[in-house]
Amino acid sequence: PGPPSEMIPMVESKVVPILKDLSSDTLVSAMVKVCGIGESMAETMILDLIERQSNPTIAPYAKLGEVHFRITARAKNEEEGKGLLRPVIEELKKRFNDNVYTCEESTTLEECVVSLLREKELTLTAAESCTGGLFLSCLINASGASDVIKQGYITYSEEAKMNLIGVKKETIEKYGVVSIEVAKEMALGAANHGNAEVAIGITGFAGPGGGTKENPVGTVCIGCWVKGTVYANRFVFSGNREKVRELSVVSAIDMVRRSLY
Repeated sequence: PGPPSEMIPMVESKVVPILKDLSSDTLVSAMVKVCGIGESMAETMILDLIERQSNPTIAPYAKLGEVHFRITARAKNEEEGKGLLRPVIEELKKRFNDNVYTCEESTTLEECVVSLLREKELTLTAAESCTGGLFLSCLINASGASDVIKQGYITYSEEAKMNLIGVKKETIEKYGVVSIEVAKEMALGAANHGNAEVAIGITGFAGPGGGTKENPVGTVCIGCWVKGTVYANRFVFSGNREKVRELSVVSAIDMVRRSLY
């Protein structure tokens, strides 16, 4: 069957046991998930490992804004397989450093961030423009989100940015609505009005219209406010409107993650 919801249970319950009976070896795998580095750069960083691999093997999988590495070892038993995986996992963690957000296959980026917020007993709010609520919607997919997410602001227009969260008119006029400065003020305003310890501000040109020579379509500025400290990054994403918005969300979630370490 084509639908994964039907195929996966059939493979796991019927096919895998047969394959195990036909093999004298055991396959053991692990996952290392990386965010903040593109696929080509990530592969370049471990090209030497891939070129000389035999057992275990490393297989990269490109995800939206992420790269996942599956490490697979063939061994006589599971314990021996885990022993083969361990040094490879440690080497990947060493090379990618804080770009690694989890080694748990079932853990998503948003689950990682919600877990960190709960662990540190922090609350979060957001002011979103081009993402239109997609950032908070993504975080709400994670269990426990209700413990940390307070509220959000959809400030799509300049008036909403000024009236709802206090972005200064002079800032917009001087730097433009899509700018590092406005993103910082959005994050600050969301934190102050939402009474949260962590806040995100997102403003950008998702396309297909809008954009300028200095800030073409795909330009997104994201501000992150954490306990009185605010910083921001400027991104230029490629792709259609949907992809730009989704990459903006991944980048914003990753900014929160890094700020909590």
